[in-house]
Amino acid sequence: MGRSACTAALRACLALLLAWTAAAAAHPSSDRLVRVVHFEPRTDGLAAYVRLSLPLLPQSGGVRYDSVESGRLFHYLDTAAAQARLEQLGRLLADSHRLGAGGQAVAARVLAVRVRRRGQVPPFTTLDQARRAAHAVMPDMQGGEPTETRHVLVDAELLYPVARGAAGYPPLSFCSLGGPEPGSLADIANILFFHQDGALRTYAVGGTLAVPVQLNPSLAGAARMFLLAGSEHILQGWDHLLFVLCLVLGPLQLKPIALRITAFSIGHSLSLGAGLFGWMPAGAWFPPWVEVTIALSLLGAALSALRADRSARPQPLMPMPMPALAAVAAVGLVHGFGLAFGLRELLADSSVPPLATLLFFNLGVEAGQLLVASAAWLALRGLQAWRSGWAARTQTGIAFGCTAVSLFWLAGRFVAAMPAP
Repeated sequence: MGRSACTAALRACLALLLAWTAAAAAHPSSDRLVRVVHFEPRTDGLAAYVRLSLPLLPQSGGVRYDSVESGRLFHYLDTAAAQARLEQLGRLLADSHRLGAGGQAVAARVLAVRVRRRGQVPPFTTLDQARRAAHAVMPDMQGGEPTETRHVLVDAELLYPVARGAAGYPPLSFCSLGGPEPGSLADIANILFFHQDGALRTYAVGGTLAVPVQLNPSLAGAARMFLLAGSEHILQGWDHLLFVLCLVLGPLQLKPIALRITAFSIGHSLSLGAGLFGWMPAGAWFPPWVEVTIALSLLGAALSALRADRSARPQPLMPMPMPALAAVAAVGLVHGFGLAFGLRELLADSSVPPLATLLFFNLGVEAGQLLVASAAWLALRGLQAWRSGWAARTQTGIAFGCTAVSLFWLAGRFVAAMPAP
């Protein structure tokens, strides 16, 4: 295999990185299906105030009609059927979800149900708002344009007869027993709030909610949850991963690479802690400019990797200059703020001591980061041992790809950060 094969490999590497760019730049649709549940301990049991998109009920609860328009199938709300079948809708909602207490399913009583079009729903952010939503007067839904079922929301109040002992509740979990109706949106946002003794736990989960969510995990359960969340967040943060990859490029000597990654980890651990305790600017200007700085840091790392010595010959280990390590730590500080924006609600779970929360999540982040760095180092070392020239060209291709991706991100994020005229 000659130069043409190496060139093709470099082009493939660049195409892969550009594909990652598209994935990182994509944003969820604002038209997604939603499921929001507030859980409230009461003397008569555990109340659940539920708001969900109608397609999340099997066959939309039997209150839809179908229409083929321009070759496409649409599901519309049958308003008369919805108003006549409120009780059945509530029962179907309760039966299509499962609350587990100590590993046993608990049947729910349906106390109230309402059906509303989007744009006519009362607020549902706080517990007081959720309490009122299921009992608020329903607007007149007769007349007007047909409404697709994905634009219809169901509010319900359920009561689970779960006893609370002196040691608190048994382990509680919540999940859905079915997916959305065929042809509905696949993008589902689930947010669960567990209110207890003035504390609030928030769980944000994507997908069908088929995997039970632990509502009151023990410290060990919370540790596992935050470890997994940290790993998932780092493995989904493409700009963060590409920067870690750039830290591996160059002479494949473990000690300098370990020092760079350690400095980076120290930096983003500090800013994650600042985000957890609210020690960072709260203005709307701050997040977009952090994203710009992250793209700029990736550009700097990629350009630095392009200048690195890639020779396979043994080299003496030189001590890392402190200014270089301080610069890497400063970049880690910025990347940590980028993570903190999306994680503040997850990390602020008041049921777990804040320092333990930060520790568990950060350990998950480091595990994901080390996994990627180790895999990249092993692959490059193996390629270097086999064909040293190919390893050098591969590193150059990766650095060029990261440069292109960072320039693309930098342009888009800079435009987004500029104030509107």
